[in-house]
Amino acid sequence: MASNTTVPLLTRLIAAAVNVSQKSGRILREVKKSGEMNVQEKGFNDFVTKADFLSQLNIIKSLEKQFPKLKFCGEEGDLKEDYFDLELSLNETVLNEAKILPDAYNSIREEDLIVWVDPLDGTREYTMDYSMAHEVTVLIGVAWNGRPIAGVVNQPFYKFQQESNSYLDRVLWGIVGLGSFDITKGKISVAQNTLTLPTIVTTRSHITELIQKNLSLIPNKQIIHSGGAGYKALNLIDSKADYYIYPRNGTKRWDTCAPEALIRSVGGCMTDIFGNEYSYTKNENFIEENYYGIVFSLAKDNSNICCHFNQDLKDEIEAQAEKVRQKYRK
Repeated sequence: MASNTTVPLLTRLIAAAVNVSQKSGRILREVKKSGEMNVQEKGFNDFVTKADFLSQLNIIKSLEKQFPKLKFCGEEGDLKEDYFDLELSLNETVLNEAKILPDAYNSIREEDLIVWVDPLDGTREYTMDYSMAHEVTVLIGVAWNGRPIAGVVNQPFYKFQQESNSYLDRVLWGIVGLGSFDITKGKISVAQNTLTLPTIVTTRSHITELIQKNLSLIPNKQIIHSGGAGYKALNLIDSKADYYIYPRNGTKRWDTCAPEALIRSVGGCMTDIFGNEYSYTKNENFIEENYYGIVFSLAKDNSNICCHFNQDLKDEIEAQAEKVRQKYRK
């Protein structure tokens, strides 16, 4: 392998993020197995555990040691605790697959990037029994010029292995313009569904009557429910769903940066319910909440879905968005 100085910065960052995500996956498995999760409720159906904090410390402290000029935004805030058990290796598979990147990335500098971290997406499912644990993910997304360009999604409880009485993880990573990859199976190819009724995946725990009514307006579809933003986006990668729709506020940029990068890497998109993209540039007045809802699809744009949302929903979304903006102004 060529020396690290000749490997593109973005390649090295994702190679590091893959291995860091695997370390976080081990942390999540160990904490859950111990039973000492220290569950706390941040809000309605919104939980945090010991594993959330340990995973975020691992991700941010490990990456900033290797890339000191990066900017980070993690779900659990700016953690000040010391953390010395760093993961500083680079994944060789990523280094080989991403030797050559699109020319547009050649000018990237560390200080131009922001890394969005959800150290444990699907905390509610994590606190339940193991039957729901496959919906838990670790999300590390990279944004440049306001847009997601790369991401890592780790499923720590992907498959139970009887022989070792333990869980195996699955790691997916992607770079827009290069593609999305399974760390063990190689490049991912996802075809748009043209044969069966389109399937929409949406929230299990935050469903409302207005959401149900608007999803019912979309013709010729079937609806499935699951937890975790990362896992719902993986339903599109795994061809279990054609759309992931959550038409209200509630998700944050750390929930969507890595999944959006993966979906964009296979030719899809993520927008709000009006068909507009979100910015991931962080500044003084930035609001992390995706307050106009989210729509993921494998299409180039979401006009064929957004046209079905009625005015009642749009008015409700706008009212919720204003409440969010007021909260951030205080």
